[in-house]
Amino acid sequence: MEVTRILVVFDPTTDKQPALARAHEFAREEGCEVLLFSCIHSELPKSDARETEVERLVAAQKDIVEAATAPLVADGLKVTVEVEWKKDWYQAVVDASARYSVDAVFKASHRHSATQRLFKKTSDWTLIRQCECAVLLVKSQREDSRRRVLVAVDLRRGKDTYEEINKSIFEFCKHYSSISSPEIHFLNAYKDLPSRPDRGSMIRACGVESEFVHIKMGEPGKVIVESANELDVDLVVIGNSARTGLAATVNNNTAELVLDHLQCDLLVIP
Repeated sequence: MEVTRILVVFDPTTDKQPALARAHEFAREEGCEVLLFSCIHSELPKSDARETEVERLVAAQKDIVEAATAPLVADGLKVTVEVEWKKDWYQAVVDASARYSVDAVFKASHRHSATQRLFKKTSDWTLIRQCECAVLLVKSQREDSRRRVLVAVDLRRGKDTYEEINKSIFEFCKHYSSISSPEIHFLNAYKDLPSRPDRGSMIRACGVESEFVHIKMGEPGKVIVESANELDVDLVVIGNSARTGLAATVNNNTAELVLDHLQCDLLVIP
């Protein structure tokens, strides 16, 4: 998965921008273009001056966002800024990611309760399910580079969906290893003995030494979080299959289940 253009969600409600910090770090390594996107909205009274006031607020926000790009520009990175006036900023990010054909979206993530994620459409929920590109959910303001990675795979035989997701994940790992020197661990969680993957086959598929391959029984979400904590990783990579209709509303996928329990960044690859 080669990344040439990323969209960074700029949060207008805070001075801390961990997603931008992570994008700066990544863009320095990758040499990719950065689109810094901010969406704002407020209830304004209907009047002849309303359109003028919207333009003023958008311009003021654009000045703030452009000021935040100074460190990236100083490093010679190509940066574009867009500020949009829209109430549904979740959807605005999804639409912008498609409009600019970005390879990844970077966004800060904050903890939500299980009830909030189940019954309320959070921004993370929207991006994971609707973006057609990879989504990096940033959990901290760390300044150091990601150097230890946990990659969740599912090597069950005869599952075309998993094979496609695994292919995308392996492509990412290969490219990421070529631009950095991460310590990559692969994890396959399984629920029962009949679904346990063959260790030798998994080692060959992942292309790493045995010590970097982990096969554990249990619910995938719980196993991923426990393994991430045990290995003290900086990043968890997980695949995501599209889900629509009632299933999309009720059945949270693994990426959403682990998000609030991880202490590190989460990269979701479609």
